[in-house]
Amino acid sequence: MSNTVTKTADVPKSDALPSDAIEKPQVRANKVRANNSNQDTLKRLSGELTEITTLYNIGVALNSSLNPKEVIWRLYKETNRLIDASNFALAIFDHNQNELKFILAFDQDERIKPFSAKVSGDLTGHVLTTLSPILVQDLANSDKKFEINRLYPDKQIRSWLGVPIINPVQTNQTAQGVIIIWNYRPNAFTDHHVWLLSAIGTQASIAIRNARLFESSQRRAAEMARLKDIASERAEEMAQLRDIAQRKADEMAFINDVARILSATLNLDKVLTMIMEQVDDMLAVEAGSLLLTDPDTGDLVFQIALGDKADEVKPFRVPRGQGIAGRVAQTGKPLVVADVGHDERHFKALDEKTRFITRNIHCVPLVLHDQVIGVLQVLNKKVGSFTENDADLLNSIASYAAIAIENARLYQSLETEHTRTIAAEQEVRKKLANDLHDGPTQLVAAIMMNLDFATKALEKDPSLLPKTIQEMEKLASKASHQMRTLLFELRPLVLEKQGLGAALEVFLERRKKDVEEQNTKLTLNIETDNSNGDIARRDGNIETTIFAIVQEVVNNAIKHAKADNIIVELKDTPNGIYTAITDDGEGFDLKAVMENYETRGSLGMINLSERAEAVGGEFTMESKIGEGTRATVFVPNEQAEKEKRIKRTVTGKLTLPPNMPLLKTRLS
Repeated sequence: MSNTVTKTADVPKSDALPSDAIEKPQVRANKVRANNSNQDTLKRLSGELTEITTLYNIGVALNSSLNPKEVIWRLYKETNRLIDASNFALAIFDHNQNELKFILAFDQDERIKPFSAKVSGDLTGHVLTTLSPILVQDLANSDKKFEINRLYPDKQIRSWLGVPIINPVQTNQTAQGVIIIWNYRPNAFTDHHVWLLSAIGTQASIAIRNARLFESSQRRAAEMARLKDIASERAEEMAQLRDIAQRKADEMAFINDVARILSATLNLDKVLTMIMEQVDDMLAVEAGSLLLTDPDTGDLVFQIALGDKADEVKPFRVPRGQGIAGRVAQTGKPLVVADVGHDERHFKALDEKTRFITRNIHCVPLVLHDQVIGVLQVLNKKVGSFTENDADLLNSIASYAAIAIENARLYQSLETEHTRTIAAEQEVRKKLANDLHDGPTQLVAAIMMNLDFATKALEKDPSLLPKTIQEMEKLASKASHQMRTLLFELRPLVLEKQGLGAALEVFLERRKKDVEEQNTKLTLNIETDNSNGDIARRDGNIETTIFAIVQEVVNNAIKHAKADNIIVELKDTPNGIYTAITDDGEGFDLKAVMENYETRGSLGMINLSERAEAVGGEFTMESKIGEGTRATVFVPNEQAEKEKRIKRTVTGKLTLPPNMPLLKTRLS
C-alpha cells in the first residue's frame, strides 16, 4: 500500500472557460486506457528483464564453482529466486546403474532423504528418456506417477513440472538429470514456468558438466601423480617385472612348442616324453613322471618317467590313494610338499625299491571331462623351492598332457572301431554268403536238377512232367521267399514307412515260414498306449538298431537254440523303449563264451552291445544251459542319458602296460 500523500493545488477561479479547454469524456477514457496499457507493458518488460538478469546471474553463480555438491546447492538456491522452490527435487542420472538418484529434494521446505529409483515409465523417467519437459496440471487425472509418491503415497501432489538437464545446443546428448517442482494445488504452473525451468536446466547442464569434467580431471591428475610416485619408487621392481615378463614369454613359447608337438603326432609316448624332458629343463628338477589311473583297479601306472631311476620306476604301480600322487589322484587337487621326509603321505616304498631320495615334490592332477585320469609330478627342485609360477606352468602342461591322452584314446578307439567295422562287414558278408549258399542257391540247384529231369521226361515219359513241374514251382516259391526275406533283412522298407512294430511283425511272419519244419513258435507282443497299437516313432537310427539286434538274436535262436517258443516283446515306456527277446531253448554258458571272444572268429555279441551303445542304449543278455536265453535292449528317451551312454563308448580306454607289480605301502 502506497504511503504517498496527494496534495490538491490552488486553482484560480474563472467565470468561463474556452470550449477547446474541455476534453470529451471518450477521448479522456482512451488516454487513460493507453496509459494503463503502457504501464502493463512496462511492468511486463521490467519483469522479463528481471528474469533474464536473474537467469544470467544463475548462470554466473552456477559456473563460478567446480564443486559438484556446491553447484547442486546453488542450483536449488538460484531456482528459488525465480520460482517457488518450496517443493523441489533434483535427480541425477547414473548411466552405469540406469538409475535416477534424487540427491536433493524438498517438500514444503522440508528436506527429503536422498533415494534412488530405476528409470521407468514414471514422470521423471519419462522426462529423462524423451528429453522433453512435462507439465501436468493435475496428477489426479494422470495415469503416470511421480517417483516420490512411490515412497510417500500419502502426499497428495496435484501440479507437477519436470524439465531435463540438457544443453539443447549439443546434439546426440543424453540428459544428465531432471529438475522437478510440484504444488498441492492444480493448475499451479504455466508455460512460462516451463520456459524458466528449462532455461535453468540448460544452465545447470553446463555447470554440472563442467564440474564433472573438472572432478574427473582432478581425479586423473591425482592418479597420474600417484602413478608417477609409484613409478619412481618402483624402478627396481619394474626391472624385476621385465625379468618375469621375459620368463613368462619363455614359458609361453614353451607351451606353444608343447601344443605344436601335440598336434604333430599321435604317438603318445613320444609326445609325453618330449614334454617331460622340456618340463625337467624349464623347472630345473632332478626327476619327473606321468602316471595314469588304471580304470579297473584305481592304481597309478607309470606311463612316462625321466631321471636316473626312470627305468627302475616304470615297472611299478602305486596303489590307489597311497602316497602323495595317490592323494592327488583321489582328491583332484594339486599338492606341493617342501620336505617329504616329514610328510606321512609320502610313499616311501618306491624310494626304497629304487634307492632314490625324494626331498620335495610338486604333483598336479590330469583332469579330463571332470574326471582325474592320472597325475603329473616333478621331484627335487635343484635350486630353491617350488614357486607359484612353477605351479601355473605345471598345471598348463598337465592340461595339454590330458588333451594328448584324450587324442590318443580317441585314435585308439577309432582304430579299434575301424578294425571291428571291417570284421563286422566281413562277418555280414560271410553270413550273407552262407545264407545264400544254404538257402536260395541250394533251391536253385534243385530246380536245375528238376529241369534236367523234366527235359529227359519230356522225351521218355511225359506223364512225369506235372509232378516235376509242381515240385519246381514249390522250390521256386521257397527260393523266392528266402530271397525276399534276405532283401527284407538287408533293407526293411516297412521299417522306414510304418515303424518298428510293423517291421518286426513282417520279419517274424517271414521267419515263421522258415521254421515250419522246426515247430518253433514265433510271437510278437507290443505294449503301448498308442491307439494304432504300435509304439511311437523314434529316430531312424534307433529304430534301425533295435530292428537289427532283434533280427540277429532271433536268427541265432532259430539256428542254435532248438527252442519251442521265441517271444519278442516291445514296450513303450515313459522312460524309453524296451525290447526283450526270450527263448526256451537249450541256452549256453555266457561267461565261457565271453571269455573266449578273443580267440573266436565271431564278434556277434560284442557288435550287438556296441550297436546299442552307439544310440545311447544298453544291451544285456542272460542265459543258462537248459533254461533258455533272454536278451534285452533299452534306449532311454532323455537326451542327456543317451549322451552319457554314448560318451562311454567313444572315449575308449588307453592301453596300459601289462603285468606291472603292485607296491605295498610301508610307512615308517
